[in-house]
Amino acid sequence: MKRIFWFSLVLAFLFANEYSSKFLLAVFVGKMGISEAVERTLQYASIQSYIFSASFRAIPFVALGLFAAKSSIWTTRIGKIGAWSMLLLITSFVLYGYWGMQYSLFTDERTSSTSALAVIWIPIWALLFAAIGWMTLLIVSNLSRRFKKGS
Repeated sequence: MKRIFWFSLVLAFLFANEYSSKFLLAVFVGKMGISEAVERTLQYASIQSYIFSASFRAIPFVALGLFAAKSSIWTTRIGKIGAWSMLLLITSFVLYGYWGMQYSLFTDERTSSTSALAVIWIPIWALLFAAIGWMTLLIVSNLSRRFKKGS
């Protein structure tokens, strides 16, 4: 179970990025074919830009990895559900955030001059929402245990 989680964590970090979102936007919003979408996605791509955005995108994934490695979440069912839920939430929020950042590139809308700041802030917000989700899961878990004991 742990190996699958770590493998999924690394894959999510590598592939939940602005290029994946741009490809999906090109296909679904821009109505482009696969080859045209790949060409448009990688038009201005470089290793330096990927590493730059990955350094910010790593924040929530590294935090989740450290939390999963140092805590005892794997000993309980609710802990396992929480770890997978956090991974899903972080990945979804990162993809959704990058989707929103680049949506105007495939529509008639005007792109904001500050949209590039989303590369920095989306991972920070993803970490915040994952922490809130984890706390909510713990509260619900504790409440359900208390109600089961009281019954």
